Amino acid sequence: MKIKRETNAENTKKKQRKAGGSFWMMLILCAALLVLQYLGTGGTLEYQLQDGHYQKGGLPDPLICVIGIDEETMQEYGTWQSWSRSGTAKLLEVLNADPDWAPAVIGLDIGFFGESGTETDRELAEAAALYDNVVTTSYASFGSEVIETESGFYTQDAVITYEVPYDALREQVSYGFSNVPVDSDGIVRHCLYQIRADGGTEYSFAVELYRKYMGELPEAALGQSGYEYIPYAGQPYDYYGSETAGLSFAQVVSGEIPAEFFAGAIVLVGPYTTGLMDSYYTSVSRDVPMYGVEVHANILQALLEGNRKTELPQAARLLVTLALMAATLLCLRTRRVGVSAALTAACLGVYWFGTGALYERGWVLPLLYPMASAAVLYICYVAFQYLRERREKKRLEGIFGKYVSKEVAQNIVKGGEEALKLGGQKKDIAVLFVDIRGFTPLSESLPPEKVVEILNRYLELTTTAVFNNHGTVDKFIGDATMAVYNAPLDLDDYVFCAVKTGLDMAAAAKALEEELKLVTDKKVGFGVGINCGSAVIGNIGTSARMDYTAIGNTVNVAARLEGQAKAGEVVISQAVYDRLQGRIRVTSLGKRALKGIAEASEVYRVDGIVEDAGT
Repeated sequence: MKIKRETNAENTKKKQRKAGGSFWMMLILCAALLVLQYLGTGGTLEYQLQDGHYQKGGLPDPLICVIGIDEETMQEYGTWQSWSRSGTAKLLEVLNADPDWAPAVIGLDIGFFGESGTETDRELAEAAALYDNVVTTSYASFGSEVIETESGFYTQDAVITYEVPYDALREQVSYGFSNVPVDSDGIVRHCLYQIRADGGTEYSFAVELYRKYMGELPEAALGQSGYEYIPYAGQPYDYYGSETAGLSFAQVVSGEIPAEFFAGAIVLVGPYTTGLMDSYYTSVSRDVPMYGVEVHANILQALLEGNRKTELPQAARLLVTLALMAATLLCLRTRRVGVSAALTAACLGVYWFGTGALYERGWVLPLLYPMASAAVLYICYVAFQYLRERREKKRLEGIFGKYVSKEVAQNIVKGGEEALKLGGQKKDIAVLFVDIRGFTPLSESLPPEKVVEILNRYLELTTTAVFNNHGTVDKFIGDATMAVYNAPLDLDDYVFCAVKTGLDMAAAAKALEEELKLVTDKKVGFGVGINCGSAVIGNIGTSARMDYTAIGNTVNVAARLEGQAKAGEVVISQAVYDRLQGRIRVTSLGKRALKGIAEASEVYRVDGIVEDAGT
């Protein structure tokens, strides 16, 4: 079996070309993933991953509590519009009645934006004036404004309207805007600390509460953007008490909850019923809405604790993704799928737990694209490996498929390149030689192209017979064929398979001979010689070219036996007869001297198979 081998240099270049192709494919893939991240695709999934990984909640600060305008309050007082200012004035009076038990700050998450024209305006302003501890809200409406420059026009986001408390109340309180931004998926994850409105800087409700309590602005509100990630500490109802037994507005006013309970605290007052339309889904409570007043409570607690979370800018996020890609590619250099899988999984695990640790230190790192990119790279690597191995197997099957059956070829290529290394082994095999009798006269009587056509027909016939009986075509020698059995793979009953092959060839040759009568009067047939015994088999040759073949006396005897066979005869040695005695019908041809063999050998002609002897 002749197999052409590349030289070491050629083989190295071939591997380099394959590796180079895989490298460029990986590079293009990495670039595509980075572009997708830059364009901001997959934002919702990124948010969801961050919510599950980062937002675990925590311990609400007992300093902060929420008085809710709940269902009980609405049932007690009626519609909100009819009593909001007088009722709130009463609440302020109750909470501030005793200076020793007064709250440090009272934050009204309630918009008192216009004059009502009633006595309640004055009542609320006077109640707020009792102590300098009241903060209320303003509200900004955002939109786009057109900016004119020397080079043209452009639009930018801006505050279009800004509503503040009515004049009498504004003189007695400080205020901050109550707006909270909602992300594209409808979840509140971020807060605004400052905006530009009415020609100046305005701060959020939570910032004003902090300033009222601490006497200064928090560091977070001094930045340029004032837009930050909210690290939620409380779940819904945590600052309120509980879902079923909270700090109800009506109960505080009636004295059921004594004012002393709020001494020195930061008290936030706001809607706590769905009818007042002030609830949001948040990153810490995606299934249960959180009332806006508790969102502000969470923001305030983060400010008081100095718990700031910084999200990386776009360029830094891309670099993080690129770094994890590079780490993954290093993990894939091993070229062993199992090891690469373990290393890649470890790399992802380190990143996952590392981002959690960095979050505790104030950094919000992206999750989706870095981890998805690593996973996609690994999947593509496995796919490339699979396709490369499949291509290599197909190549090897193509090589061996010319000499052995498809099943044998598939078993051979399981060894990959290792199966093609130089070397050999001593093994018991059966060897068959078959030659076309009468081919020389036939070739002299027909045109060359017809001769080649007939030769190919005969060689196709011999090859098919060998394959059907699980043998290996070792080589073609002119119009002769050499086949071996029990090599390269072990084969059960290989001596019988060799004899069966010879009989199949003889039978098939008769049908072909009938076809030849249409084009020539020359007669042809097969002469088959078979021997078995020990031989050296393996890849014999050089690194540039080799033959997978068998050598030794067993092979030489088989070749000489083929020379003893007449057209249509299958001739076997004594060794073959001894192994198959009782399974085949034979005729002894006596002892014959074989060329190159010292002693005369007993030779037999196979007449058929004993049908009831089995195989």
